[in-house]
Amino acid sequence: NSEEKRSIEQLQMFNVRQPLAMLMACHDLFFDSDRAAFTRIIKAVAAVSFRYNVICNLQTHEQERLYNDIAWKVSGKVYEKPFDVIAALQEVYPDDNQFKAAFADKELRTTNSRNKKVVRYILFEIERQRSGRDFDFESATYSLEHILPEHPSQAWGYIEESKQERLIYRIGNMTPLETRQNRDLGNSDYTAKRSVYQDSSFQITKAVAEHYDAWDEQKIEARQKHLASVASGIWKVEFGG
Repeated sequence: NSEEKRSIEQLQMFNVRQPLAMLMACHDLFFDSDRAAFTRIIKAVAAVSFRYNVICNLQTHEQERLYNDIAWKVSGKVYEKPFDVIAALQEVYPDDNQFKAAFADKELRTTNSRNKKVVRYILFEIERQRSGRDFDFESATYSLEHILPEHPSQAWGYIEESKQERLIYRIGNMTPLETRQNRDLGNSDYTAKRSVYQDSSFQITKAVAEHYDAWDEQKIEARQKHLASVASGIWKVEFGG
């Protein structure tokens, strides 16, 4: 179904393979007898992968050990309820504090095409949560805008060059924008960019113009902390009951 497909596409995008044996075991046990449970498990695995692998960038050997253990227990009918599987995942689930701290510092260099796709996915999901609109994050109609540009002009000279390098690929410095608008902006100064953001269809981009009258290291960090807080409510697994 569409939810399962979405989760599988996310695992492919994240380049996460560790849970495959576990998911196959869960497919054998739950797919025909309790389809909703299987859907819930695969969605939980995608959320765990986003937190653990993409944002927190933690060691995968612990994860592999746990996933293999769950696969054996599902196959051997030690785990017969979907709740058993989801509860076991808590061992490799970074909690909100850990996740928000890692997200708030995250830098993804979008010169790499996989990273670019992941950043687009993150920002479009946050937009969907904010505005309720489901923009296609892979559509060429939309682009990824670096507020502090990838090739800053002299207008950005107030930010030290050594700092620019660190800030350009922070998640807080990136936002979705209509491609036609982005093409015209280039490496313009923030005042010019701000007036374009005000007319964007994306609420999270409009919010940049509304909330920030200037753009520097402090603003990037403030926005990224805010996005981290929103993200913790999107990529979430409920372990109770």
